[in-house]
Amino acid sequence: MKKRIGVIGIGEIGTTKHLTQLVRHLDEVEIVALCDILPERCEKANADFKLSAKIYTDYKELCASPDVDVIHVCTPNPLHCEMTLAAFAGGKDVYCEKPLACTYADALKMLDAAKAAGKKLTSGTQWRYNTAPMAMKKMYENGELGDVYYIRSSQLRPRRLPAYGVYTSKELNGGGVLMDGGPHSIDLPMWLTNNYDVATVRGVTFDKMKDFPEGNDLGPWDPENFDVEDTAMAMITMKNGAMFYVETAWVSNMQQEAPGIIASIAGTKAGVDMVGPGFEDAVRVTKMVDGKLTTETISPAEKYNMWEYDMDRWIDCIIRGTEPAVLPEQAAVVTRVIEAIYKSAETGETIVFD
Repeated sequence: MKKRIGVIGIGEIGTTKHLTQLVRHLDEVEIVALCDILPERCEKANADFKLSAKIYTDYKELCASPDVDVIHVCTPNPLHCEMTLAAFAGGKDVYCEKPLACTYADALKMLDAAKAAGKKLTSGTQWRYNTAPMAMKKMYENGELGDVYYIRSSQLRPRRLPAYGVYTSKELNGGGVLMDGGPHSIDLPMWLTNNYDVATVRGVTFDKMKDFPEGNDLGPWDPENFDVEDTAMAMITMKNGAMFYVETAWVSNMQQEAPGIIASIAGTKAGVDMVGPGFEDAVRVTKMVDGKLTTETISPAEKYNMWEYDMDRWIDCIIRGTEPAVLPEQAAVVTRVIEAIYKSAETGETIVFD
């Protein structure tokens, strides 16, 4: 029997990521429900994806429906927790977009609700599943890098603020770039090293670029309706002594070597980073060979598509009971780090984890 899926939030992420990937699996799942406060979005999605899904404007009604097995939450961040809890109360598995929640307390509520319901939960930090990071993780797990003590995780977009939707509203989005690109940048070094044991966080945030909307790839924004950070940096020290430096920006007068989220790893045996022209294309390995420091750029033979890998694993999870690509406990730690960066930026103090 096919799993019956309902999607809440039929905006940019709900269509370009979730529906686009779900329709690849129509032999195993059925998209039976679409929910949005703007029903015309649902009507358009039905037409665009050749669906006949029932249209809802009330997410609570959808979550309570006995005709739905799985809910995808693709709404603004402050709604993630309440909608996910409603879905678990209705006995559904849940794919909740990143960040899992706006606060660590809410993330823990979601984990507890999933456990109480005996249902699956995942979140959307799929950027880790491109070719370059997958190759880097394999090198780490094979011991090729030695003792990894430092990772720089960077996402500096020159002019790529998502001007559509509610991204520039703290009330409606929960924050700025830390709630958008931040989860990917924070998750990547922890996932690469299988290490989510955070000791301390020291962070800063900036809102310097809100008055410079010219040339944005995703359209102009209104500086008068912009009360979130456009840039954030953090030093995350792990309990094993490793340090991760994270930087993320929507708008910056800087260029990085490859688009998307990139990482550079320093280990005692070798270092490795991602190189362009695309995020997923290649890795550059620096190490000693015959007593001489050498650098080699490698294009991995095994290729990955992050969108497909993530959704393939989720479909397998809800049908066969396997683990999802992104574990909810990992997503909860990312939320906790985001919360700590905001607190550190506000107080100027280093935040110590238990």
